Amino acid sequence: MTPQRYDIYRLIHKGIRSYLTETLLAVGRMDPHDAGACQRTLHQLQQLLDFCSKHLQHENQFVHPAMERVQPGCAQAMYEHHQHHTDMIASLEQAAISLASAAQEQRDSLAADLYRNLALFVADNLTHMHEEETVNNAILWQGYTDDEILAIEHALVSSLTPEENAATLQWILPSINHPERYGFLTGMRLGAPEAVFNGALGIAQGQLPATDWERLQQALHLTPSELAPGKLAHAG
Repeated sequence: MTPQRYDIYRLIHKGIRSYLTETLLAVGRMDPHDAGACQRTLHQLQQLLDFCSKHLQHENQFVHPAMERVQPGCAQAMYEHHQHHTDMIASLEQAAISLASAAQEQRDSLAADLYRNLALFVADNLTHMHEEETVNNAILWQGYTDDEILAIEHALVSSLTPEENAATLQWILPSINHPERYGFLTGMRLGAPEAVFNGALGIAQGQLPATDWERLQQALHLTPSELAPGKLAHAG
């Protein structure tokens, strides 16, 4: 059996898939005539678009240059697809602004247009992530050891602001399975500052269903000091 290689995309893409689809559901359910609901949903949409924009930048800065060092020119299609996503993001942002300021008689049609175009953005992202997980991974695995791929990922994660890291964990942690979650947090416990690990625990406690949180506590053998409510709340 061929040993399983390290997949740099696996966890982050699970989080992004959840973020995309949950936001699409929220926009589809939104009553465009309810000012409060519309404001909340459009805020979630803007947060998603900001997140996606930064994700594109991170891959362009860290992952694609690594691919180019293995096969010069191989990432050109990825750069171009990312530019297409950047254009789609700008269009969705403008559509959201138009809806937020529209007269009541225009809101139904503008909301429907926004929903359909967001669905296209989600669909394009799902297809694109599959390509990254197959084509891009094959190139990375050809040119790098797992430790070297982990180093690329570490450089990317180290470039995130605390706010970006927290936003990422809020979507990754509830979107991955228990073995993935346990392995991820075990690695963080060993290699990250205590405050970062405690912050991740606070996010997990807030985002996971009670049964998943209890299972995680048991698997990690968390100490009473690590579970102190004030500590987790402060870190989160």
